[in-house]
Amino acid sequence: MKTFVQYGAGNIGRGFIGALFSAAGYRVQFIDVNLEIINALNSRGSYPVEIVSPKGSRDVIVEGVSGIDGNDTAAVAKAIAGASLMATAVGVNILPHIVKNIAAGLRLRWEKGVAEPLNIIICENLLDADKQLFRMLSEELAPEERPLLRERVGLVEASIGRMVPVMTEEMKKGDCLRVCVERYGQLPVDKAAFKGEPPKLPGLHPFTPFEYFIRRKLFVHNMGHSLTAYAGSLIGLKYIWQSVQVPVIKLLAQRAMTESAKALSSRFGVPLADILQNIDDLLLRFSNVALGDTVERVGRDTRRKLSADDRFCAAARLCEAEGVEPVYICAGIACGLVFKTPPGDEGTAYIHDLLEKKGLDAVLAEHCGLDADSLAAGYVRGFYGLLKDGCTPEDLLARAESEVYDILERKNVI
Repeated sequence: MKTFVQYGAGNIGRGFIGALFSAAGYRVQFIDVNLEIINALNSRGSYPVEIVSPKGSRDVIVEGVSGIDGNDTAAVAKAIAGASLMATAVGVNILPHIVKNIAAGLRLRWEKGVAEPLNIIICENLLDADKQLFRMLSEELAPEERPLLRERVGLVEASIGRMVPVMTEEMKKGDCLRVCVERYGQLPVDKAAFKGEPPKLPGLHPFTPFEYFIRRKLFVHNMGHSLTAYAGSLIGLKYIWQSVQVPVIKLLAQRAMTESAKALSSRFGVPLADILQNIDDLLLRFSNVALGDTVERVGRDTRRKLSADDRFCAAARLCEAEGVEPVYICAGIACGLVFKTPPGDEGTAYIHDLLEKKGLDAVLAEHCGLDADSLAAGYVRGFYGLLKDGCTPEDLLARAESEVYDILERKNVI
């Protein structure tokens, strides 16, 4: 039986990636530092995934699984050395901390004379994740080992579309391994990045060129999801499904996602209608009450989500480059800047502290990567001023529509 190593036994690792490969007949080894999860995987060898929808739910039992303590470098290296295939799903902020263990596993693999390539599917919301992981691994490996990294390791970007909320105690139903997920379960991956042929299994979809899919996920799905959270927080909503059911918030999100869609269509030559269909599907999935996904979870860590190369600001720059003025995306950036800090959310606290110490213009330039004289920076300033004065989502939409009307007049469209 082939072995699949899943680095990260969190909700995405168990609820999506590990489950996908287990269903395809792989023996799945999870690596994580959460010993409660690891010990439960080893004692039971299986766990339940609850697929939830507005029409009801059903359990799928994921079998043939085991766990490895992520702090045990020797055990991690042994697993990676013997793996047929591997994936990471640890979160962007944790990825640098597992590189040493991955490098140890690759080194042991090569010392044992394993000539078979190892493909690592990178399941993180990170632009150019393959290049960044390659750089980090290169720094960890000796100069004489780096050619083997290029020749025998495929660093494969993936687009994670399945939504998996933070599990509450109620959702766990007394089982630390239980994960609730939505029905959607497709995993697009970068076909060209594989060393050798990609595995053929249900749910895995190799595409090339893959740059479009990564940006569509980040600039449409992740950006729209976060905007829904930030706008919902303005009026004190707890759940994402509540937020997307407010017509004005749904419209703000839809129009921001459409701005990204126009820019992506222009850049990659993909029919706009295809991306608009994806937006319709996403908005419907955001409204899944059974997921119980919260505004706090989706919105947290604005330090990352408002950074220059993440969902909002990178999308805004792409829009400007493709001749699309990112009015609604910039309304989302402004909402993110005033998003209240959830408990323990150091990333959002960092943004508020930076705003207080350096001011809005410095944050836009130094953190968001938006030039002071750019259209995007100007729009954010206007929306941010409204929000600091206590405006409602309706006020925000009215201001955005006024800006769009001015654009159309300027372009002699109306």
